[in-house]
Amino acid sequence: MAKSIKSSTKASGEKKAKHKALSPQAVVSKFWDKFNSKAPGKVTSIFPRSLHKSLLENADSSTPKSRNAAQSYEAAAQQCKNRVRAIVKECERTNTKFSDPEFDIELDFRRAIYDCLFGLLNDLSLEGDGGLNHKGLDDDTNDETNTEKLEKSLEFFKNSGILSGNDLKVDIWRLWRCISKDNSSSSSDYIPGSVHRIPWIFESPQFTIGGYSGSDIKQGHLGDCWWVAALSTIAHRQDLMKKICVEQNEECGVYGFVFFRDGEWISTVVDDNLYLKEKDYGHTRETYDSTGKHERRHKREKQTGSDALAFAQCENANETWFPLLEKAFAKVHGDYQALEGGLSCHAVEDLTGGVATMMLANSVLRKDRLWREMLVSDTEDAEFVFSLSAMRPWTDCSNGIIQCHAYSVLKATEVEDEKGDKVRLVKIRNPWGSRNYRGQGAWHGPWSDGSKEWTSHMIQKLRYRFGDDGCWWMSYNDMLENFVWIHRTRVFDKRWTVAQQWTSVNVPWLTGYLKKKFILEVKEEGIVVIALSQLDKRYFEGLQGQYKFVLQFLLKSVDDSTTICQARSIYLSSSRSTNCEVELEPGTYEVIPSIVAQHAEWRPTVQKVVKIAADKKPQKLQQIGLLHDLAHAKGGIVDEDEAIRKRRENAKKEKLESSRKRELAQKEEKEKEDARKKIEEELVLKKTEYYSCMSEKTKGAESNNDASLEKVSAGSEKGSVEDQAKSETPTGSEKESWENVEEKKDGESRRPSQDSSSPTMERSATNQSTESKVVPTPPTEAHSEKPDSPDNSDTESECESGSDDDDSVSGSNDSSVRKQRKKEPWNPVCVIGLRVYAQHAGISVRLAEQKAGDAAGLLPIKEDDPIKPTS
Repeated sequence: MAKSIKSSTKASGEKKAKHKALSPQAVVSKFWDKFNSKAPGKVTSIFPRSLHKSLLENADSSTPKSRNAAQSYEAAAQQCKNRVRAIVKECERTNTKFSDPEFDIELDFRRAIYDCLFGLLNDLSLEGDGGLNHKGLDDDTNDETNTEKLEKSLEFFKNSGILSGNDLKVDIWRLWRCISKDNSSSSSDYIPGSVHRIPWIFESPQFTIGGYSGSDIKQGHLGDCWWVAALSTIAHRQDLMKKICVEQNEECGVYGFVFFRDGEWISTVVDDNLYLKEKDYGHTRETYDSTGKHERRHKREKQTGSDALAFAQCENANETWFPLLEKAFAKVHGDYQALEGGLSCHAVEDLTGGVATMMLANSVLRKDRLWREMLVSDTEDAEFVFSLSAMRPWTDCSNGIIQCHAYSVLKATEVEDEKGDKVRLVKIRNPWGSRNYRGQGAWHGPWSDGSKEWTSHMIQKLRYRFGDDGCWWMSYNDMLENFVWIHRTRVFDKRWTVAQQWTSVNVPWLTGYLKKKFILEVKEEGIVVIALSQLDKRYFEGLQGQYKFVLQFLLKSVDDSTTICQARSIYLSSSRSTNCEVELEPGTYEVIPSIVAQHAEWRPTVQKVVKIAADKKPQKLQQIGLLHDLAHAKGGIVDEDEAIRKRRENAKKEKLESSRKRELAQKEEKEKEDARKKIEEELVLKKTEYYSCMSEKTKGAESNNDASLEKVSAGSEKGSVEDQAKSETPTGSEKESWENVEEKKDGESRRPSQDSSSPTMERSATNQSTESKVVPTPPTEAHSEKPDSPDNSDTESECESGSDDDDSVSGSNDSSVRKQRKKEPWNPVCVIGLRVYAQHAGISVRLAEQKAGDAAGLLPIKEDDPIKPTS
């Protein structure tokens, strides 16, 4: 027993000695080899083409789109008009109002499915993907205080006797803060009370009353202040609003809108069903109301007019354009929950097709230049529109301004006061439309309602009246001091031409300039706006994957390698795009992207969501999956599903070709085998004839000896020929040699026979043996299999990975290292698009690969520079 233990110990020692310990550099290199994915790629098709075999192809979702973005609006608007008119015609034929089958909130609400309210991850159990709560949302808080926990905590302190006395002092405002946080955090879980059509809700409904206005819209229970603020910013521009609200038929209940998405204009239509706050009368319990009096009163008081709506509302009790526009925006994103949270500049881009820039209010270089741009922002042909964000995380409210909230800039003006001093004032609006019950939501400082600055002269000059309407005036300097972000969006008209190009890139772990770049050709001098953006993941929330990206780029001249500008996002947590505005002369320029990727491991993988949702929420997966596939159906983006299909087709072709070659080789082998057997049979036959002829000419005893010798010789030669035939095959010219041998044998058989003495027979046997050696031998079997000798790479692999465990190399058994090894390899793939705007048609964009030597012409690298070139 001791001997066996000793031998096993010795064997294990020899096994360990076989694998040499790696150097520290080898360990690091090995780690990075495993860190990166061996097969980089991303999911570009939730529904591969194999699922569409029995369905008609949808040109909108399957064909790549690379057309000019300026032309896409006319196409989208015309498509929207045609669709509305076709729906109206069908409604007239069937004598029924329009019900949207793609976004039927009435049926969805009655069945309590709520796919129109909540996203794909709502109530979707994703075991193994931590960080997801019961609604499938990212849970960033560790132990969120809620009402139930607070009640239990207070009860505990009351009954435990820890505190002296029976009284417990409580700060009521801090208490409400905890409770209100709990209530506000559940806004994404909000379920309206009922769903009804517009004629049922409004007494005299009208799509617009007195035109569009940004001062008569209010945010509802949905956390889309960013979108409401953006709409309030542009609502005074009748030209922009008419561009969004394309066509409607109030009688049939069909409304058509267009939005800007990922460089293209898209259209959609909705019906006139809207969510209400209150439930229908008698919904919760059975009630007796024989005359219907109580039901009518319930409807009149709680389910009539704009105030009855659960989400977006107009100030006018009978105006409907705003809630319908919000519904259409929710539809193109899949559900209302997708509109929770965002930046107002992104919303302006989605509504106008413009390009937004975010500026820190305390970092404005030339305040007069910004002021001049804001002064004309409320005119019809203004180039810019503005909005604001208050982002002070340490407080909920500062000087009446709610933090982490978006605001609209309605107007900027410069007036003279009674003393003749010029005052710069900005009119700002809170999308809530009013203050909260604590009086918060409006500016409390100078020029606020009721402040001493408002003399009768200034009130009359600005035609202003006090009121709780969410609007207030404040000085330009106070605006810069009390708001953190200024959102400046350039709006493009018909004078601008747009060119764009999309592609997908593998993002390395190291930050640096990518090899793939965009080539920009400019033929005329002028202002050029360059925007680098990624796909808007809000449209396919839940299928965005586990990586977040921050975009940056470098613009340089090709002719003299001069660096013109370096653009990056200053709001890194939401880098949907980054841009720059420059004056460019005619020439060729390079736009070199740099992308920073962050692995968001708390998010579920696309593969896991698809597998679970296909069984649990198939209808919702179809809806969001089609939006995902539509976003990735752009020219220049690698279609992973198509690439897989082509690889399978190529493998199938190679297999068929290999099978055909194998069959052809087998056929040739069979023909050779048949020819060889035929030659053997002819040889044996001729030899038999030869010896038969010899035996007839001999006498009695000699005949017997010859017969015995013939049997021996025939048997030995037959065995020799058969042995050679088993391992050799005649080919080509060797067949001619066999034929020559046969003729020679035939000639010898026709020679006169010699005396049949024993020495003579021995010489004859010797001559026959010699002649058989002269005959060319057939080649060896062509398909004989031989074991392949292992190459050096396999040997190295065995030596390096004999213990594929980094712990064995370092001698450590750290569990965190083993846990890290189970992580998915680094595999971020980002879809990016470059849009270039100019006031002339002489622009074009194309893709190119950057050479290794081009990195020398980039910006000099600094220690704190976030962008560094990689070789």
